[in-house]
Amino acid sequence: MTGWWAALKKEVSGDEEGGDRVPRRAWSPEVFDDIEWRRFEALCEALFAQAGVRTESQSHGADGGIDIWLYSAHSPKPMIVQCKHWRRKPVGVQQMREFFGVLKANDLQYGTFATSSTFTVDALDFAKANGINAQDRSGLLRLIGTRTAEQQATLLSVAYEGEYWRPTCANCGVKMVERQPKEGGTPFWGCVNYGRTRCRFRLFTL
Repeated sequence: MTGWWAALKKEVSGDEEGGDRVPRRAWSPEVFDDIEWRRFEALCEALFAQAGVRTESQSHGADGGIDIWLYSAHSPKPMIVQCKHWRRKPVGVQQMREFFGVLKANDLQYGTFATSSTFTVDALDFAKANGINAQDRSGLLRLIGTRTAEQQATLLSVAYEGEYWRPTCANCGVKMVERQPKEGGTPFWGCVNYGRTRCRFRLFTL
């Protein structure tokens, strides 16, 4: 295995060549690069739960643009969270507008958009004007930093639970496998159920 795919696998897993994956012992921006999208959502849910709200989420399947529901005893309406696990690509205003549409469709005024990446200036301006709490990786790290040492350790264990580096199929909720197109081209992560249910969900790194 050579070229950019080998480099990507090393980046995603935290591997050194010939070595084993070792979870990081302290919080840093690299934690977000180590983990896959489902672990990122689980991490966000655990982080908000530590603030004393009740949370609801689902592991896979159609979610209507809502990854986490937050319920507070101090508010008659829930808040919603959308999580976007991107490593390099910034979240743009288009994604923020789509999330705003989800808010309106559910008759909600406030929501949180969390990403492991960053936001464009236009996306941040739109969020500020429309009651959306935009949390990028720096903001999430600052929020994690307000937790106790024990809580931070708990969040780290959530992030690195199981095969934290291997992507989860958004349709089936099972871990994906590396696939190489028969006709050549860019390798990708594919669902293991392709031969059974013909699930065609595939994932590339953003």
